[in-house]
Amino acid sequence: MILFLTYNDQPTGVYWSQVTDVVAHMNTLGGPRVRLLALVSARDYFGIRKKIRAHSPDALVLPMVPQMKRWRANAFMVKAASRWLRPSGIMARGALATWMALRAREKGLVGKVCFDARGAYAAEWEEYRIIDDEALIRQFREVEKQAVQQSDLRLAVSHALAAHWKERYGYTGDAHVVIPCTLGKVHLQSSDEVERIRQGFGFSPEDVVLVYSGSSAGWQSFALLERFLALVLTARSCVKVLFLCPPDAAIDALVANWLGRAVRAWVVPAEVPAVLAGCDHALLIREDAITNRVASPTKFAEYLACGLPVVISPHIGDFSGEVDRERLGTVYREGDAVPLFERPSPAERTRLRDHAMANYTKAAHDKDYAVILRRLS
Repeated sequence: MILFLTYNDQPTGVYWSQVTDVVAHMNTLGGPRVRLLALVSARDYFGIRKKIRAHSPDALVLPMVPQMKRWRANAFMVKAASRWLRPSGIMARGALATWMALRAREKGLVGKVCFDARGAYAAEWEEYRIIDDEALIRQFREVEKQAVQQSDLRLAVSHALAAHWKERYGYTGDAHVVIPCTLGKVHLQSSDEVERIRQGFGFSPEDVVLVYSGSSAGWQSFALLERFLALVLTARSCVKVLFLCPPDAAIDALVANWLGRAVRAWVVPAEVPAVLAGCDHALLIREDAITNRVASPTKFAEYLACGLPVVISPHIGDFSGEVDRERLGTVYREGDAVPLFERPSPAERTRLRDHAMANYTKAAHDKDYAVILRRLS
């Protein structure tokens, strides 16, 4: 058995597509059984456990030790689970979970550890202060360094992230695979309700609808996005914007400033693909920071799967170069001329969706998943 370990991750659409769907897919590849071990907040523990087990029925969901500053104490939970289940390996999502898995390996409770790295953790905490705790932030470089240097195998979401490890932590090996954030099951089916959905939001057939799916969290670079949208909305009266996100003060203020041109909505994850397919271009505008240079935003593949050309900044992980090389949208640099947006043709939408299906399904990366299963078995 292999354990897939997560620590303090919220049960959202990203968790379903990047954790429970991954566990389910790896269990179709004929290797050792993979079982999810989720350490979650004790607050609403039973509600979170119910949600996770609805997606991964045999998941072992345990309450984590309260308070983020006491995160190291959770290594006891991982050791106890390993002593009970005797896994051959642990695939650990994130630097903190990997640190815990490495402690279990030290005790001889597990044979191999894979660091499932979703980004540059220390840089993200330093640049965007995910938790406003200086002592906790200072711990992260050493924790991430151990995860990079001591793991038996590493999964990087971008080649840029592997290069970051070499630059910051002196990683010189090749014991890693690169698997970008892939599509969840909900995005594998196309929608045939495009015009009905557009009408529901008040968009006409002549409108060119840009969509932003996310929040105003620091790395989303909302101030940069606001400047871009001000230029676009001023230059072209046919352009409208849909913000697909929960209520947010900064986004709601922008919607109020562009009344009738900008709309904010929130739908359940299962409805997201149909709503995206009703739009015309997707926005992935972010500032130049280490966090963004190594990133693999989950929305990129989702946008393409819905037939949307992506407007992207020039330094987003491996994706900016791919957009330019494969004609998947527009690489926009601040100061460039405002793009002349048009509604993409049905043929263009099909081409973009085909690209996503060929490169961003989990099955497209079976060879690398097989490497992980083999190394951890």
